[in-house]
Amino acid sequence: MNQVSLSLSRLNRRLRHHFSKDAVLCEYLKDSYFWTGQGIRGKICLWTGKSFRIEDDIVLDVACFTELLHNASLIHDDIIDDDTERRGGETFWKKQGRAKALLVGDLLIAKAFEVASSVDCDPKIKTSWVGILANTVSHAVRGATTELSFFVPENECILSAYSKMAADKTGVLFSLPIRCLALVASLDEEQTASLASIFSDLAVAYQIRDDQADFLGDKLGRSHSSDILNGRPNIYHLMSTSETIEESLFSSIESHQKLLIDSAVRTSLSFPYEIQDLVENLLLPFVRLKPYSPSRLEVPLAG
Repeated sequence: MNQVSLSLSRLNRRLRHHFSKDAVLCEYLKDSYFWTGQGIRGKICLWTGKSFRIEDDIVLDVACFTELLHNASLIHDDIIDDDTERRGGETFWKKQGRAKALLVGDLLIAKAFEVASSVDCDPKIKTSWVGILANTVSHAVRGATTELSFFVPENECILSAYSKMAADKTGVLFSLPIRCLALVASLDEEQTASLASIFSDLAVAYQIRDDQADFLGDKLGRSHSSDILNGRPNIYHLMSTSETIEESLFSSIESHQKLLIDSAVRTSLSFPYEIQDLVENLLLPFVRLKPYSPSRLEVPLAG
């Protein structure tokens, strides 16, 4: 874990280097919006790189273009959701205006491709990375588009439809560095898909945790429940429109999330111990739900 902490400092310096060398991004070197996140995706990347004994510089570059793409997605999400707060401060568009924020988000996507294509490694791997990045952006856009007009026919399961949307929107960004590092580690397609599924499942579990925090009105860094106010498909909000009583609502979502977590933990057993350690000690605490308590329902159930 100490090695990962040291690598996180190097990752931060590398990200700042890319900002400083760009004529537009250099203006935002001191903007806390880009530097106060939890760095979960970077940690996933660095921890996984260590587990497969991949060269540090390559791992850092993969973590770097993952973080660049993640920050782009945050800027765009905040614009779409009209959110004014993130990470305890104003969102980027609120400070800079929608037009400039949109352009900076686009620039961060381009910068992610630039970094991926300039890493000092096998050209075939870099070509594959560009394809993975393009596929990631495509899936993320599809998930975000589905979110804008989320609808579940009466004969379909809300939890299943929600999980598919979350896997597209959130899961691909969690599994992006995993797929890229799997190429360097020479994993076959089946191993890569299996490894990526761990992080996709946990990403959906995290999205459920994030929805719960929003639904309860205590989302870190925000003073209001933006999902409900903006009409976004928060799973608690979606399911509370049925006749499900409060406690049953929480228990049914918790059971679904537990299935995702159990699947991820089970799959991790097929990989090096460090992957199991990453799941158990970094990600499971990150996705853990708060227990049901009627007194904590600060936002009224819809219905």
